[in-house]
Amino acid sequence: MGKVRIIPAHQQKGNSVQPQKNRLPFEQLRVAAYCRVSTDYDEQASSYETQVAHYKELIQKEPTWEFAGIYADDGISGTNTKKREQFNQMIAACKAGKIDLIVTKSISRFARNTIDCLKYIRDLKAINVAIFFEKENINTMDAKGEVLITIMASLAQQESESLSQNVKMGIQYRYQQGKVFVNHNHFLGYTKDAQGNLVIEPEEAKVIKRIFYSYLNGMSMKQIADSLKADGILTGGKTKNWQSSGVSKILKNEKYMGDALLQKTYTIDFLSKKRVKNNGIMPQYYVENNHPAIIPKPVFMQVQQLIKQRQNGITTKNGKHRRLNGKYCFSQRVFCGKCGDIFQRNMWYWPEKVAVWRCASRIKRSKSGRRCMIRNVKEPLLKEATVQAFNQLIEGHKSADKQIKANIMKVIKNSKGPTLDQLDKQLEEVQIQLIQAANQHQNCDALTQQIMDLRKQKEKVQSRETDKQTKLHSIDEINKLVEFHKYGLVDFDEQLVRRLVEKITIFKRYMEFKFKDGEVIRINK
Repeated sequence: MGKVRIIPAHQQKGNSVQPQKNRLPFEQLRVAAYCRVSTDYDEQASSYETQVAHYKELIQKEPTWEFAGIYADDGISGTNTKKREQFNQMIAACKAGKIDLIVTKSISRFARNTIDCLKYIRDLKAINVAIFFEKENINTMDAKGEVLITIMASLAQQESESLSQNVKMGIQYRYQQGKVFVNHNHFLGYTKDAQGNLVIEPEEAKVIKRIFYSYLNGMSMKQIADSLKADGILTGGKTKNWQSSGVSKILKNEKYMGDALLQKTYTIDFLSKKRVKNNGIMPQYYVENNHPAIIPKPVFMQVQQLIKQRQNGITTKNGKHRRLNGKYCFSQRVFCGKCGDIFQRNMWYWPEKVAVWRCASRIKRSKSGRRCMIRNVKEPLLKEATVQAFNQLIEGHKSADKQIKANIMKVIKNSKGPTLDQLDKQLEEVQIQLIQAANQHQNCDALTQQIMDLRKQKEKVQSRETDKQTKLHSIDEINKLVEFHKYGLVDFDEQLVRRLVEKITIFKRYMEFKFKDGEVIRINK
């Protein structure tokens, strides 16, 4: 066996050596400190400043250490390193050979995520950079260091997970109390008063109303976005970059009618912090009349119905599925009295140029080869009939006795059946019974079915309530029409058609106009 010559190892930077009294066990090292405060409360901000001052003094007073900087992240959670800019800069400096040792207060300050913590310890150890955790007195270059690190990091992760759960439970409790939190800085149409309550911002509210009524009046979401952009109107984020997706979010946001749906999204887990749409995985909480409404409930509901119609189309009486658009005021309002299909607008160029409304089943043959033979209606004639229908409506309302109108309103308001409050109370009682039965290991099938039945009943009542509100709103709109046009309409007004006409049915010798308050008027045209 040949002679063995021992070549001593180069001193590892960051490795422990015999310390002098009152000295940390590191020699001739470029030392940086990392500190972090989890939140932005004032007292913790001062803790942040204290940490920075402490490490600056500690490193600079040690003659064998070379100051390599202070890296400090203020107000960022430790569960994920992606958003910790200073931390990432420090790691880059280590990889560039500018740091030999990192000093930090504790594992929880460095990372509360076991995977991240161990990853960076091992990455830095591979390039001979040590980390010293003051609180735990752990040096990552010691043989026992990584064992202790694994244990301590696991505890740190449990702590962060527990904190995340506590925060989540706190939010859930606030949801259950109906407490609504809105970032009003990016919420177009609202601001907050001195007490923190949502209040309407008048100028921005005009933009919201413009968006809703433009959609009702037939504009597409893209057309609305383009018009807002052209007029230089600012979005909630204070830019002029309007997109149809932004208009869509506004049109679907129940907060504009004064309500609030809580927990629309939820966090999958505390580590990734990824938020996803809540499709029934977590409970949701709906708070009615939480704050002043910009858009009346019936108008909001009308918009939701229109969005659904435009997305899905409709199935006509003759079983045909038709896509809808709101390009013209008569679009999706004119139907065939013979086959039930929708009327579509065509242009004729001979013997004169004129728009003509035709039954879709007349334009295109059915699979059996048959066409609907209902008449075509030229647009000028349709407009003329519409003006006549409005004038009959106005005349009828003028001559109607006020008491008759009051009775109609009373019938609409006093609909029979349980109220939403009564159903909610019943649901709550049955849910308590279900929990008790489950705890006692009893059969829960009957109670579960009862809850499902009550939920279906509640949906029907909600739908009925929406219809009632829409009808009341339509009556108010028609009353305004009567007041404004006491002497009748002279010119055709397409906005009135969009607002007040629900359906026009074309028959062989007449047209039937159904208004949104339920009134039906026949015009012989």
